[in-house]
Amino acid sequence: MNRTASETILSEGAATCFVMRGVFAREAFEAWHAHIPWQQNAITVYGKEHLEPRLTAWMGSAYAYSSIRWPKRPITPQVLELRDAVQGFCDAAPIFNSCLFNLYRNGVDSMGWHRDNEPEIDPACIASVSFGATRDFAIRHRQTKEKWMVSLGHGDLLVMENMQRDFDHALPKRLKVHKPRINLTFRALRG
Repeated sequence: MNRTASETILSEGAATCFVMRGVFAREAFEAWHAHIPWQQNAITVYGKEHLEPRLTAWMGSAYAYSSIRWPKRPITPQVLELRDAVQGFCDAAPIFNSCLFNLYRNGVDSMGWHRDNEPEIDPACIASVSFGATRDFAIRHRQTKEKWMVSLGHGDLLVMENMQRDFDHALPKRLKVHKPRINLTFRALRG
């Protein structure tokens, strides 16, 4: 892999986060929007049920997070082709066998602070591709509370290596953003 064009966001011990700008810029937002079977799930937060502030979809092994359960769903050839291209930028990554899709319809849609630390997820590498509107992606160290912010645009690839133990991440609200953004997050599920 040629990482000479990568932008390092953070590097702390084994934890690394970097961005490859525009490597998938030729992909059409509209094609991905039409290809993915979007839905809005209800989640339980502090005992109360709310609609997720975004639309989501899943392809891969059966998976659960929060109060959401995804059944096993086959990965389509279009997603597999993108996955293979993404895999080429991730030196130490296990083979990605699942993908979570997020559609942020505008800047009101968001994702709060969290880690992708479910036991079935291999934490060595998670890679995510953005299509559509530029949005800020936030990272926070769990102990020191130090924060990093990076804007991700159409076709950008963000790679997080060994970060799920010590770092949270989020996609904060941005009320001045009026256009949609799609994010495909590739991960390897064990078992």
